[in-house]
Amino acid sequence: MKKSILNGLLVLAGVATALSASAGNIDSAQPLLMAHAGHAKAEHGHVAHNAAAFAGAKVSDTISVSNCWIRAIPLPAPSAGYFLIKNGGAKEAKLVGAASATYGMVMLHQTTHEGGMSRMSEVPEIVIPAGGELLFKPGGYHAMLEKPAKAPEVGSKVGMDFLFGNGEKASAECEVKPANTKAH
Repeated sequence: MKKSILNGLLVLAGVATALSASAGNIDSAQPLLMAHAGHAKAEHGHVAHNAAAFAGAKVSDTISVSNCWIRAIPLPAPSAGYFLIKNGGAKEAKLVGAASATYGMVMLHQTTHEGGMSRMSEVPEIVIPAGGELLFKPGGYHAMLEKPAKAPEVGSKVGMDFLFGNGEKASAECEVKPANTKAH
């Protein structure tokens, strides 16, 4: 079996275990330790944007992020953030990164489906067409959220900043929802 497929299966197994644990269906979430196995290179291979990149970015007049929400997944499994990006500008916008003070690592991911299998992979940039919008949703594009200082509580709000290739940024407050939430 290809390594990428195996890694995807490990992540899905970990998320399924997390969902079952949060729903009270199992007593222990020990298998969640394996859910991160597919992201072993997280410290080295992922695109990183330091605080200076976000601090120096101008708040966009044409790009907005709304309807942001996060699944509350038990630690140590990673969580995911979903949102809507609208680009009111005359040029396409490229989302190149995201950050949150609540999470030590935020990565842009896409879930793809092929041959009856789902696969999650990191993407370096995501294009939002000029005058268009893109919905980040379960089973598609999302922000992978890892290394929280502590797990955010359901009902709380988490701030997130989004960095675009043109040096602009947009911000959103994301509501933390139960693990079994399917859509906003």
